[in-house]
Amino acid sequence: MPGINLSRARKLRDVLFRCRRLHAQWISKTLRTARPENLQLLSLELPHSVAVEGAIRQEWLDLDSLLVEFWVSHSLRLVIRAAENGGKELRDYVARFLPELAGRGIADLVPTAAR
Repeated sequence: MPGINLSRARKLRDVLFRCRRLHAQWISKTLRTARPENLQLLSLELPHSVAVEGAIRQEWLDLDSLLVEFWVSHSLRLVIRAAENGGKELRDYVARFLPELAGRGIADLVPTAAR
């Protein structure tokens, strides 16, 4: 899946990614073209899903590492929006996609309505 080239977006400060499907590779590709020193806020709306496995799981783990790297190196504020799934705690749900980010507690977690 191709990403969006943000290399020329010099004034981009806030960005929101809405994930309607499970694939996360396009987000990582897009973020790798951004100028992270300009970004102040990155919001990510997680898909409503039951299982994250195999190659798709690896896409999310790669994104997880990239987001933590941006947070560490550029003090980027992270906001993760997700629907609580089947009574699970929001942090547990986010950890299925982004375990290191959730484990460190470095993102603001915001519940959304179930889709």
